[in-house]
This record gives sequence, structure tokens and C-alpha cells, in this order.
Amino acid sequence: MRSTRTNKTSNTDHNLAGPPSRPHLPRTDRTDIHNTYYAQGYRALNPLMENTEPRPSFSLARTFPHQVRWGAGKKAGNPKTVEQTERGETQTAPWDREGEVEQATNEEVEWDGGDEAVESEASTQVDRLSQAGRDVEEGENDDTPEVQHRRVDAFRKDGEWAGNVAEEHTVEGDAEDQPFNHWALLRLRFQRPLAEWLGTTIYSFIGISGTLAVQTSSPSSPLTPQSQYWTWGFATMLAIYVSGGGSGAFLNPALTILLSVFRGFPARRVPTYILAQILGCFTGALLAFAVYRDGILVLSEDGILSAETTGTAFYTQPKEWMGNGSAFLTELLGTAVVGISILALGDSGNSPPGAGMHAFVIGLLITTVTMALGQGTGGCFNPARDLGPRIATVVLGYDSGMWSARDWWWIWGAWGATVTGALLGGFVYDACIFKGGESPVNYSRRRWKVEGLKEEKVWTERLGMRKKTKDLQKKLEEGAVEKE
Repeated sequence: MRSTRTNKTSNTDHNLAGPPSRPHLPRTDRTDIHNTYYAQGYRALNPLMENTEPRPSFSLARTFPHQVRWGAGKKAGNPKTVEQTERGETQTAPWDREGEVEQATNEEVEWDGGDEAVESEASTQVDRLSQAGRDVEEGENDDTPEVQHRRVDAFRKDGEWAGNVAEEHTVEGDAEDQPFNHWALLRLRFQRPLAEWLGTTIYSFIGISGTLAVQTSSPSSPLTPQSQYWTWGFATMLAIYVSGGGSGAFLNPALTILLSVFRGFPARRVPTYILAQILGCFTGALLAFAVYRDGILVLSEDGILSAETTGTAFYTQPKEWMGNGSAFLTELLGTAVVGISILALGDSGNSPPGAGMHAFVIGLLITTVTMALGQGTGGCFNPARDLGPRIATVVLGYDSGMWSARDWWWIWGAWGATVTGALLGGFVYDACIFKGGESPVNYSRRRWKVEGLKEEKVWTERLGMRKKTKDLQKKLEEGAVEKE
């Protein structure tokens, strides 16, 4: 039978990209796709690893979670839900309707602890959840700590069990028995920025080292510009494998902004991620200089470090024969292609690669785009990849004239063109392919008005405009937008 909404035949969904995803499987079957072995009692003694607690996780190493953004419904007592999708679909419809059971992603939002707006949506789900049971598992001897296991299930309105929502493990024991020091607790608090910093450090260190290897080699060396293109691609792959599980390994401010706008990545984390990415590229550039210092000094004229010698190995700058307009268009279109491809790889309703293959495919993507479009501009496509090493070259003693070179290229090219290109790519992909309701491209007219009022309320509250804030709050509670 063919679905009227997906235009797909049931049970015959063949695709050359591989077998289709199965989002309807119980969450417990998808907790650990690698089937990793855990010794008895390991989870109890290592609660910080979060092996079983479901959370929406944005990562370039896997498909993106489907978020319910900013909340839905007029009143807390009678919330409207997103329509339940048919078997074979993976995204919610962009319009609001009554539904029997919330999507699994709606249930997971409660565990994310994200923005206040997301938390308000999660609060409407609490009444729909009931505790199915509380099992207490005790060890066979006194050496095994007491573990409490709580399972929270969801039920339909008719009382039928709709699946497991979450599982929580708590350990009762002496603090001295826990194998964690103060650094482990500190790392847990700053896990995302630390992982993003480490990932971008590896990314820039390997990438810049590959470029320096080409520039400092002799003419008879087998290294060619093709070598540095491959190096940047595999550097991206390694960085995602290293930090994908910790921070998501965005590595790129343009992609970070893209995922925040079009997929609901928490906006409050964007500044921290961008800062970590810039610092990571800064650190990687310093490490690359330390490795190739002797070769760089040999190429420098009278010990003067400049862009004409090895400066462009660290940061990007258009070639002399390339005009500013062409340089801007090159970076814009290149980053747009990267953005479209990243959204496609992270879309569970499209043809995502198999488990563990995202990083490899993204590495090939960066290599391909750099080969095709990086000749004239140096292949930036990543603002942090330019700004972090550019700052590092100032510390290392390079000529400061690089900041104003090509009419301040680093502002309008490395940042302006790449961020604009990523947003353009996100808009094009969602307008042509993506069906999920979390994308602003799929918002209804009423939804735009509601979100506009919410945003206005936030700013009036911050500015201390109490009367205006109360008026907006009353308008939202009464559903005045629907009456317009």
C-alpha cells in the first residue's frame, strides 16, 4: 500500500544508499548500536558516562535528533501535539493537530535540560507519563553497591502501553567508593567545550601541517597540492571521531549557527562552541608551527615571516588574480554545498550512512569541496579555520598587515561568505527535501506570529518593560494570534 504523505510503499522501501532507518523500534534497542560489553556493576559505578539515559544529541557523527522547538499549543491544560507520523516517516508534520502519543523526541526533550523554551514544552509532557515500576537490584554480596533502577513509561489515552521513555540508575554507596576525582567532575561540567576544543585542535594541526609539508618541501618532493586537500579531509574525519561523542564535533562556526537555526541546537551553546573552535584552531596552528619551524625559517627572507612565504599555510587569502566578487561567491557556494551535505547526512528521513561512517563521508566531502573550489581562495569554508591560525601568526611574529589584506578579507570572506553560505544551504535543503517541523522553513503563518510574540516578550522582560511583558503574556495565553 502506498502512503499518501510519503509516497512510499510499505515494506518495500529499497534504496541504493542502504537499508532504511527504523525509528519505530523501541529506544532500548537503539541505546548502544555497537553492542558494547559492560561488566556487571560497571554502569552503577560509572554513572557519569550516561550510557543509558536518552538525550537529544547533536553530532556530526550521527543523524540529528528531531526537536520540538519553543513549545506548541495555546494552554498548558490542553496542549496541541504534533501529528503522529506514519510508519516509514521520521519527521513530524509542520502543522499542529491532535495526536494520541507524542513522538519519542518529544519525550526526550524533558531529559535534555536545554533552553527555557524547550523546558516549557517538556513540562507539558509530564502529565502524559506514568511510572511503570521501580525495581531495586541488590548485589549478591556486601562488596556490590546497591543499585536502584527506575523506568518511566508512556501510555496512550486509552491506557495502552506506548513504550519506554527513560531509564534512570542511581547508586547508593560511600563517596569514597566512587572512582572519580575532582578533575573528572570538572570535565563533566565542561565536557562539550573541552571536546570541541580538542577536536578543532586536531583538525587544524593536521590540516595546517599538511599544507606546510607541501610548502616547505623541495621541488622534487612527491607532495603536491592534492596532498593538502586530502589532508584537510582526513583531518576533519579524525576530529569527528575524536570529539563527536563529547561535543558533536561541529568544528565550524558556520555549521554551528546552521544547526541552531534549522535544527534547534540550543542557541545558548553557540557562543561557547564558537569560542572553543577558535581556540582549538589557534592551538593547532601553534603546534604546526612548532613542528615545521625550521623549514619555515629557511623559506623566510632574512628571518621575516610573511604571507608571501608561509603565512597562507595558516590562514586563507585569495590569489592575486582573483577578484573580490569571485572570492566571495566561491566561499559562499562552497560552504552552501557543505551545509546541504551535512543536513542530508544528518537527516534520518534521507539516506544517512551506516553507523560510524558519518565522519568518513564528511572527510570525503571536505576533500571534494576543497579540491573543486579551494584553488583561488585557499579553501576556507570554516571561519574558525581562518581566524584562529590568523591570531596565532600574530603571536608567532608574522606581519600584521595580513588583517587588512584584500580589503579585510577575513571579515567579509572568511566569516561573511561562509556563514551566509551555510544559512543559504540550510534554507535550500529544507525548502526542497526536509519535512520536519523543527525547521523554520516549514513553520505555518500562525507559528511565525506566535514565535515572534515570544521573542518580543523575552526582550521586553530583559529591558524591564513590565507592562508590555504582561500584555504580551496575556495575548499568548488567550491565543489572540489565532483570532487575528
